[in-house]
Amino acid sequence: MPSSALFTLSWITFLVAINKYIYRIPSLLFYGLIPLGIICRGLYYWLIHPFYFSKFSRLPQPKTKLHWLWGHYAHPAEDGQHALDWSEENPEADLLLTYGMMNSERIMTISPRAVMEVLQTQAYTFVKPPYIARSLNGILGNGILFAEGEVHKHQRKVLMPAFAYSHVKSLAPVFMEESARFVKLLREKVRVSKLDSADKDPEIDVAKNLSSLTLDIIYRAGLGIQFNALESPENELAKAYDRIFSPKDSSERIVFLLQSLIPGFKYFPIERNLNLWRARQTIDKFASDAIKAKIANHELRKDAKEARVDKEVDILSVMIDEGNDEWTVQSMMDQLLTFLVAGHETTASAVMLALYHLSLNQPVQDKLRDELHTMFPGGSDSVKTYEDIESLTYLNNVVRELLRVQPPVAGTVRMAKEDTYITGKFIPKGTILVIPIVAHNKSRTLWGEDAREFNPDRWDGRQANNIMAFLTFLQGPRSCIGRRFAEIEFKSILLSLIGNFKFALKEGRTIQFKTGVTYRPVGGMPLVVTPISGW
Repeated sequence: MPSSALFTLSWITFLVAINKYIYRIPSLLFYGLIPLGIICRGLYYWLIHPFYFSKFSRLPQPKTKLHWLWGHYAHPAEDGQHALDWSEENPEADLLLTYGMMNSERIMTISPRAVMEVLQTQAYTFVKPPYIARSLNGILGNGILFAEGEVHKHQRKVLMPAFAYSHVKSLAPVFMEESARFVKLLREKVRVSKLDSADKDPEIDVAKNLSSLTLDIIYRAGLGIQFNALESPENELAKAYDRIFSPKDSSERIVFLLQSLIPGFKYFPIERNLNLWRARQTIDKFASDAIKAKIANHELRKDAKEARVDKEVDILSVMIDEGNDEWTVQSMMDQLLTFLVAGHETTASAVMLALYHLSLNQPVQDKLRDELHTMFPGGSDSVKTYEDIESLTYLNNVVRELLRVQPPVAGTVRMAKEDTYITGKFIPKGTILVIPIVAHNKSRTLWGEDAREFNPDRWDGRQANNIMAFLTFLQGPRSCIGRRFAEIEFKSILLSLIGNFKFALKEGRTIQFKTGVTYRPVGGMPLVVTPISGW
């Protein structure tokens, strides 16, 4: 090490040391050094500790050149591609050392063995970092997503009846009916667009309408309310969701970063925070009114000793009826806001990504449409039950492959709440771990040499033989409780759309995607939509 670097190291180490004890020295001179000590401490952990004193310095690292400020993430891949490349550079490794902003250490779990320890065997040792809660709590609510330890176990237990397989199956007709409304609206939009455009193949932006569709579904299946966002996309509640989720520009990423780094930043009176606050006020009021009305109806039925009528299959009704009076209005609000916001957004994003990939893979789209028309020649109206949907083998393959290749959320983060070990390597308390969902979903080691390719037929043959090869819904005790709900909803929407329309990208058209809460198109997703007659 050069002598100048040794001198700098010695001086910074000295200031860090005295900064720890400086309050004991009653001298204004030394108190004046506190800001300098803080600055030097920051420089130490930025420029010296990660490279000379870190416990992780012997772990393999990406070959990507370090940026002076952003570390390995100077050019983050929106779809998680960088994590996939890094894991393939180190196929034998369990853990990978990466550097984030100001060389903050992030340990990436790149082997199935490592991710299993984080998500399954030590699921409650690794918690969501506080900065994640700061940045997302205002959007997703304070429900099961952010609960930890025994609180999470209890919440999951009392929520299970509402998301049980037997109950979610009964929601299939709701998904199909709402999808049929969307098909009708889209046919009308295509007709009007052709009348108004000289272009023989006019484009239609399907993004906003898909968000309205999933909003209608989530409110009808979740609260038993016919919301009609498809017909009235400008109503106040629909606009509230749009303010939260539509990525406008790169400044969204900066605001998200500041929210995570600065406690209380959400209270700063900037436009993004004000929009988010107004949106949450609107959503909270709507959900609160719905909960109170449901509870009142439940009490009336209970007093009259009446059973819940068959039509009330929504999530909220089941939560109240099966909850054994464990729910308060606030606790139901916390859970429903997470479900209403996250469930609506992830499904909308998944369908957009599905239409994009199927537009790029016309043979797959045609094969799927052939299956739909062959199995149900009477049209999508003849698909009425969960069993009908599950009978469509190729549809199931396409949905699994879409969710594997392009999950709506590319990765997640955990933090060690205490000292522990992963694959025999010491992990100190406070260590940040990155779980790269895309890297596992598209691992050549787990899925074969064609792992990066979109190939629904793979689900008919050899599949990955490790449960950690498919992390779209995560795995273990903290896996997505609404997985079955999301899968059936996704299939219902997709079969209705592909059976009734052909989707294609116009020649020369490119669509840019950005990561916000989920991975979705910026500025909409214009596609050439061609109605299919006779179905």
